[in-house]
Amino acid sequence: TREDVVEIHAHAGYQTLQSILKAVLDAGAELADPGEFTKRAYLNGRIDLTQAEAVVDIINARSDLAREIAFSQINGNLKEIISDIRKSLIDIQTRIQAEIDFPDEVPDSITIDTLFPEIQDHIILPIQKLIQNHDQFSFLKEGIQSIIIGAPNVGKSSLMNHLSRKDKSIVTAFPGTTRDLIEEHVQFYGIPMVLTDTAGLHESNDPVESLGIERALSKIKQADLVLFMLQAGHPLTQNELQISELINEKQVILVFNKVDLLTENREIELPKTLSRFPSVYISVLKNTGLDLLKTIIENSISQKIEGFHDSLMPNIRHKNLLDKTLSSLYRLLEGLSSRTPSDLWVLDLNDAIMQLGQISGENLYPDILDQIFNNFCIGK
Repeated sequence: TREDVVEIHAHAGYQTLQSILKAVLDAGAELADPGEFTKRAYLNGRIDLTQAEAVVDIINARSDLAREIAFSQINGNLKEIISDIRKSLIDIQTRIQAEIDFPDEVPDSITIDTLFPEIQDHIILPIQKLIQNHDQFSFLKEGIQSIIIGAPNVGKSSLMNHLSRKDKSIVTAFPGTTRDLIEEHVQFYGIPMVLTDTAGLHESNDPVESLGIERALSKIKQADLVLFMLQAGHPLTQNELQISELINEKQVILVFNKVDLLTENREIELPKTLSRFPSVYISVLKNTGLDLLKTIIENSISQKIEGFHDSLMPNIRHKNLLDKTLSSLYRLLEGLSSRTPSDLWVLDLNDAIMQLGQISGENLYPDILDQIFNNFCIGK
């Protein structure tokens, strides 16, 4: 925090520690607010706001990769690139302003031919890359949204329990046991995944079960990865064919369960909407084919993270400010193209500089600052 600090280490029970705390408070100390130590470090210039936010990300990290991204941010990698972009904009703004104020004294005249590629290549492109990282890979922090769907009693809950290594879902021989969404956070090779078990998809007259089915259908729309469970050797029902249309644009793995019940190898004909997806034959009950399923899931995840080569991951606050920065810069480029007065260029540049400054916390409204640090826990 760049402040003088006294730490008291007391080896005692709860009651003694409470007595020590009371004595300290009676002497004039105050209990820290959530995030107060990190906030003081930020206010005293030890870290910028992106590094302060990374403290929460480290605490909340659900996977090795999420923690790696947070460590990259707390080490100042995002701070550095935002600072470099902002300095470049300030440099351009200074040169334009100097030419406006002292046209006869500026040795090198600024031309649109030089400004346009400088802004496009060295400022806009890096910002677009940061936004792209957020849009394509933000799931690396929160987890890949994965959902298990299928008809009642096809083995969804058993698979959920196996993949999560917990008895999260109730398993019975009776169809319709699962009536609501059941979520569990798991890791696949360091990648976080939010795994959701769903109610069996079918026509139901039970109002509670019907509500669970509606929620499952809604959750499918949000899913990054769909595990569509089918019974091995059984032709697809009309309801399963309708589901195949619903997931046509999703990343899907076909999971044929209960191969232990097959007396012979009975391949079924799949509709075109499903035949292009990878498939695996398993028996959750007999623990058959599950390692292959995990390998296919790993391959699907690898495809999703392909192209993520660095650890620069703006959060949603950064992303919104970067979008506003781009809007100002696009407006600037339009002004350059249409030869608007150069003092208008300065205004657009100033807007962009201000937005970037809010990312690092150089110019931020106090209420936004309080909102950020209120997400911290006591002692951080």
